[in-house]
Amino acid sequence: MTYGLKSTLGSALAVRPPARARFQAVLFDNGGTLFERSPAPETIVRLAAERGIEITLEDARSRWRELKVGKSKTPAARLARNRSPQAHRTSYLAWYRPLDEICDGLAEAMYVQYKTSPDTMIPYADTPGTLQRLHDAGVATGVVSNTGWNIREGYLRAGLAHLIDVFILSHEHGTAKPDSVLIQLACDDLGVEPAATLMVGNDAPADGGAAAGVGCPCLILPPARVGSVRGLDHVLALAGLSEGTADPATLTA
Repeated sequence: MTYGLKSTLGSALAVRPPARARFQAVLFDNGGTLFERSPAPETIVRLAAERGIEITLEDARSRWRELKVGKSKTPAARLARNRSPQAHRTSYLAWYRPLDEICDGLAEAMYVQYKTSPDTMIPYADTPGTLQRLHDAGVATGVVSNTGWNIREGYLRAGLAHLIDVFILSHEHGTAKPDSVLIQLACDDLGVEPAATLMVGNDAPADGGAAAGVGCPCLILPPARVGSVRGLDHVLALAGLSEGTADPATLTA
């Protein structure tokens, strides 16, 4: 079962807090779900300045928009670049390569100091509270992420690593979502069944596809603006851990 949040959210329905959670575990995607990244254009300006080149923020934003248009977002491309650290590096360096037109070495710097740096990982405003609430309720948590580097460092930096019971990172297993084996591995490590686990992500083909393959309920969050609250209260509502629950009109099976 996959839940999708509609763009217009209704009011909450007040209910008594349940005696226990509806799920034994909650698995989260990382980027775009629990964490966002610091703005890329600002990083481009800073890294170029460190190399003696001045570029305006407006120009950096334009360059970044052009890069985003050229990035391959097909399931096959995502799967390929997240299977290993080498594939991840090769793919992103090729994507960032036009930045070397600004100054030599900028593509490499963006990969090292932006894409694979814990310093650019920023938790959404409601991430710490949501993870803490699940922890306090005895609900196991895991991160199942398509990535080519050790994102655990970002959780340590944010002081949230102790709230995650297991990390399943695609590059450590040679495959990536929507391969459902990653969901199964997380459930096996936590000692729970997929049917008793909620997967939360922001990518329906990857997160929803992986969850569906093992019969794991899934919540797909809509896009969020930088610096916004992510809407993780819906996770707690579905888990039965909030004093209210999402208006049923906002959820679709």
